[in-house]
Amino acid sequence: MQPLFQNIIEVIFPILLVASVGYLFAIFKQQLDIKIISKLMSHVGYPALILAHMLGQDVDINKLLEMIFAALLMFILFAILVYFFLLITKQSIPTYFSCLSMNNVGNIGLAVCALAFGHEGILYGVTFVIIGMIFMFIVTPAVTSGTWHMKEVLLSPAIYSVILALCIIYFQIQLPKPITASLQILGGMPIPLMLITLGYSLAQIKLNNIKIGIIFSIIHLLIGAIVAFLLTHLLNLTGNLRGILILQCMMPTAINTYLWISIFRPQDSAQISGIIFISTLLSIVILPLVLTYWV
Repeated sequence: MQPLFQNIIEVIFPILLVASVGYLFAIFKQQLDIKIISKLMSHVGYPALILAHMLGQDVDINKLLEMIFAALLMFILFAILVYFFLLITKQSIPTYFSCLSMNNVGNIGLAVCALAFGHEGILYGVTFVIIGMIFMFIVTPAVTSGTWHMKEVLLSPAIYSVILALCIIYFQIQLPKPITASLQILGGMPIPLMLITLGYSLAQIKLNNIKIGIIFSIIHLLIGAIVAFLLTHLLNLTGNLRGILILQCMMPTAINTYLWISIFRPQDSAQISGIIFISTLLSIVILPLVLTYWV
């Protein structure tokens, strides 16, 4: 029980504390512009985080590419398994596909990986965020509404920051210290902001259809466990890489999927909000167990 308690105190509790700041902001009706914060994170925070942890560190390019491939496979497997589950159970694919196939690899996933594995947790954990962005703007809106947003992917600075960092490492370019120091400062911005916006967003969600929320949250976890088991054996990952992959597979459903549902299928938003809320609450129990007994 001691390792379990330690994981709760050292990993989960700090995340809850920071997320509670955003939750309290919403409870006391304080304004927090989620759109501006999201844009700040995607255009400044994520690129700075990526560059800060890839430059000036001993980065194994092969491991980085391996984790990018693992992240891609994770989202593909999630999409396939969720699609066939909804098809077999005759549930609405446009309604449930996005929330069941997309994990919260950013707000919660990156924070947990950072606290559990330090520098490597951020460096390799952020690969799931990058691949997740691609799926979030192409696959999920295409299934939900029949449209997709390739422009958002092509304009994403996070993707170009990885390419830039790989070029700098390959050509052994030394950046001036003021630039690297600035990247370190800006790179510390995304994780706390993500957690604060998570707490704020959860407080805004109205909890409806608890029964559906519980059932689909459990289904989401089971699919995550299957994907984690398959990929860890298929890719033969070990050590921190294995742990990061398992954690990202076991994350709750992404809160951003509520955006697509509220835009394209507002009649189903109440059902989806219940799944997101309960899935996130369930992760408070599941993640310490995963950290202790699987990772």
